[in-house]
Amino acid sequence: MVNVGDVLYLFVEDTDPPKKKYFFVLGVTEDEISLASFFVNSEINFNVNRNAVLVKYNIELNPVDYPFLHYTSYLDCTKMVIRDKREYDEIVKNRPEAVVYQLLPEQLEFFRQVIREVPTIKGKIVKKFGFYDD
Repeated sequence: MVNVGDVLYLFVEDTDPPKKKYFFVLGVTEDEISLASFFVNSEINFNVNRNAVLVKYNIELNPVDYPFLHYTSYLDCTKMVIRDKREYDEIVKNRPEAVVYQLLPEQLEFFRQVIREVPTIKGKIVKKFGFYDD
């Protein structure tokens, strides 16, 4: 089962080009049908994050704090990718090694607070994925 706070490393097709990526699961709908996920990138994409406000929401991840990383990376909190929970539950059931890390409670709360502030994600979507249910 995929849980809020899981960090997964899987091949994804919703990147250009498709590749293996780390992503954080930071929310789930009340009916547990959909997951809110966010990609980890090796650097900030300034073509997408064109202004200081958006750059601010690319949170630096240090390998000391996130031991699955090999170098400093960034969690792009400006773009939520919605995933089918049942599909990812099945993937993790068959490949439990896909879950590479479970965020500590304080890490999870920090990222959930950041998501509540991101101007590119509508408040109703943030609410739908439980970011206000602490």
